[in-house]
Amino acid sequence: MNQDTKFFRIFGSIFGGVGSILTITGIIIGLNTRSFVTSAIPAHGTVMDLVKSSSTDKKGRTSYVYYPVVKFTARSGESTIFQARTATNPPEFTKGQQVEILYNPQKPDSAIINSWLSLWFLPAMLTGLGSIFALVGGIVLVKSFSRF
Repeated sequence: MNQDTKFFRIFGSIFGGVGSILTITGIIIGLNTRSFVTSAIPAHGTVMDLVKSSSTDKKGRTSYVYYPVVKFTARSGESTIFQARTATNPPEFTKGQQVEILYNPQKPDSAIINSWLSLWFLPAMLTGLGSIFALVGGIVLVKSFSRF
């Protein structure tokens, strides 16, 4: 086996393996999200604040994202405030904006804003990128075996 063939087999295996892991992770997160959405209770909330978070890259440039803080009343009558796990720049929501949220009645503080970005972006991104990586790795791997 020559060096090129060995390189392509290693490259294809690593690329395909990482892609498979990302794809499976995306599918699992998507299934968990679907399970949550089907069992969650919808409610209306109000964006009370936007929490600004910053990060600085290696070149010293600072970027900001905004996490919405939402207040809603659960069916039990309990008022709950939570900070969303998804941040954006520019802010996806504005202070005072009404939003639909989904929550588990046993854990109202684990509420999520009912938006595609909050619910489906991560599983879609992982599944999509993972599938592309797995496909590229698989093609490279198959081609490396057909070079005999």
